[in-house]
Amino acid sequence: MDLPSTFANAYGSADTRGAPSRQSDPFATCWTRPRAIPYHFEEGHSATQLIARLDSQLWRGAIVGPHGSGKSTLLETLKPALRTAGLEVHAITLRDRQRRIPARFYSEFPERPAIAIIDGYEQLGWTARIKLNRRCQRAGVGLLATAHAPTRFPTLIQLAPDERLLQKLVADLAARVSTPITLVDVAASHACHGGNVREVFFDLYDRHEKLRRG
Repeated sequence: MDLPSTFANAYGSADTRGAPSRQSDPFATCWTRPRAIPYHFEEGHSATQLIARLDSQLWRGAIVGPHGSGKSTLLETLKPALRTAGLEVHAITLRDRQRRIPARFYSEFPERPAIAIIDGYEQLGWTARIKLNRRCQRAGVGLLATAHAPTRFPTLIQLAPDERLLQKLVADLAARVSTPITLVDVAASHACHGGNVREVFFDLYDRHEKLRRG
């Protein structure tokens, strides 16, 4: 993939006036949160293929990857495909140190074919994990989770964003709002934060603002 050394060269000059806003910085949270940015599949891969694989695993699987690697973004991309496959999506996002799943989540299990999605499975203690597995099996509900490390159920996909993917993501964001960020900036941010895409975006936000003002 050939990209310009400066993304603004291809998409126009970035706004250099005023306070930061969604119109002046392509790395603002409104553009980069999981529901705003689509997941980029590797060539030859798709949501349909992952759903087929999850089906072959009896609708049980884990999306594995380090913090900020795109797990939540992939979940948001898969939800429509899961509904198309005839499953009702019953999802919850766990926060830091949330060791248990609220009782309400179990009481609201749907009766028709469904799949439970647990974003942040690694937060759960072992007792809570055992309870979750048993409740899903008892209710005939599938289970899809995100985790930082492999779990006791099959790994659906393991995420490891590289610099090439980051270049693609930045190019797509710059198509909405131009930026003076260069490939050198992307490489430097990747060197600091590796595959943590979220931290890379935070870093590029700050770099963009410094260049915009300077």
